[in-house]
Amino acid sequence: MWTSLDRTRHRLRRLFEVPAAPMAVGDPGDEPPPPADDVVLTMGRPELDRLGIALQGLLGPTTSRPDTPARLETALEAAVVRMGGSGRPRVTRRPPGLTTPEAWQVRLTNVDPSIGEAIRHAARSSAFAR
Repeated sequence: MWTSLDRTRHRLRRLFEVPAAPMAVGDPGDEPPPPADDVVLTMGRPELDRLGIALQGLLGPTTSRPDTPARLETALEAAVVRMGGSGRPRVTRRPPGLTTPEAWQVRLTNVDPSIGEAIRHAARSSAFAR
């Protein structure tokens, strides 16, 4: 029998597991695809606010404040494209309601490692690294 703490740890590990990406098979003469990473960021409200400021600075003042998961996904997608990369952002907020403390999880799938690092830097410093 698991203790409640062990059960909680087990559930959290399963919740944040990143599935392995399938290997691509191509012709031997094909060029290898550019390196891609899966980036997972878990942040609180202060990091989210810094990332929002950085995204608005990168995308322009007409960008709506990324304060919901859908708006943050849209802004991150535009930022990845603006930085010349590709990838798919997915954002979840836990718990999904307006309660504190909250944790935001940003998962960028198949993103260039330099773009992933730029987004991490923006969450720490309110600006994208140039």
